[in-house]
This record gives sequence, C-alpha cells and structure tokens, in this order.
Amino acid sequence: MDKQFDKIPEHLKPKNVGTDNLFKSGFIEKLTRTHIAVPVTMHLIIVALFIFYFSPSFTILTYLGLFFGGWVTWTLAEYWVHRWLYHVKTENKTLLKIQHMGHGIHHQYPKDPTRLAMPPVPALALISIFFGIFWLIMTDYAFAFFPGFLLGYVLYISLHYMQHLFKPPKFGPLNRLWKWHALHHYKYPETKAFGVSTNLWDVVFGTQPRDK
Repeated sequence: MDKQFDKIPEHLKPKNVGTDNLFKSGFIEKLTRTHIAVPVTMHLIIVALFIFYFSPSFTILTYLGLFFGGWVTWTLAEYWVHRWLYHVKTENKTLLKIQHMGHGIHHQYPKDPTRLAMPPVPALALISIFFGIFWLIMTDYAFAFFPGFLLGYVLYISLHYMQHLFKPPKFGPLNRLWKWHALHHYKYPETKAFGVSTNLWDVVFGTQPRDK
C-alpha cells in the first residue's frame, strides 16, 4: 500500500455537493454544461454515419484493424491529455486557466452531473479538428480509424459518468476502474490513476495506485 498521498492543492480539493460557474454570461455558461445523454447520442450517431455511409471499400480485416487502432489511440490520448495537460504542474496563467475550465472545476465538484462530459458545441469543433488531422495523415483510411477513435471517446464519457454517480460494480476489471478513479480524485489527483476507460496506460507508465 502507498504510504504517501498527494497533498491536494486548493484548486483540486473535491466538494461532494454543489456546482460553480465558469462564465458570468448565462448563455455561455449553458454551453459548458450538458446532460450525458446528449453527447453520447450525438457521437453514436456520428460513429454510425461513418460506419454505414462513409466507409471506403476496405476489406473487413483492414477496416477492423483501423477501427481497433482508432480506439487504442483514443485510450492513449485520454491518458496523455489527462496527465500531461490537465495535471501538469505549471505557473503559466493561460495553461492554468485551460486546466481549470477543462478539468479543474470537475475536480472541485466531481458529483456535478452536468460537467461529466464535454458539451456538444466544443465537442463538435474538436472532433472536426481530429478528423481533419487524421485525414491529412492517412487520407481515406481515416474513415475507418476515426469512428473507432470516437467510439473510444463515447465509452470514456459513459464510464466516467457512471464512475461518479453509480456504485462500483462487482465485476473485477470494472471495479478496479471505479476504485482507481476514486483514488485519483480523493488521494492522488496529480500523480496516479489517469486512465478512465482503461487502466492499461497507468500500468504501462507506472502511475497505477498500489492501494489494496
């Protein structure tokens, strides 16, 4: 068992009730919140469109390989952004603001259900950028790679929502996901358990908690 735990900085200390605003404008503030069903449904529709309408003529094995590669790439991106963008220690005011708006407020109010997934407007902008990057790198192969990447995101926001609002399931791997994420919030916010949809990269990069 780990004998030391992070001294949780003030801006990451969790409050298990309440919420807070990011903007003074009520209209803009509404754009920072969403019910989980909205982004899940929106992204699943986009995944379905790519699978059934925008798929180039690849062999089944090629398509599945690219789709699976997209999902694995998402899990690494999830870990990388969480660890090296949202939790990297910095004195840069711009980065600190990005950290607070993108993730810090979630650490302060982890039970706020309206901030457990990215709202539709910024989400659509980001996924458009990602698809554009993938297409520039791999052209038509992006039409099979991107829906796997996006489905990985859907699994991430769905699991993240459940980890904060539902009790841990008894099934071993899922139980571990729930408990590691709780440890990230309440014990090691800056050093351990950065994976949400998978524990793989925490194990690979040595950031898994040792608590039994």
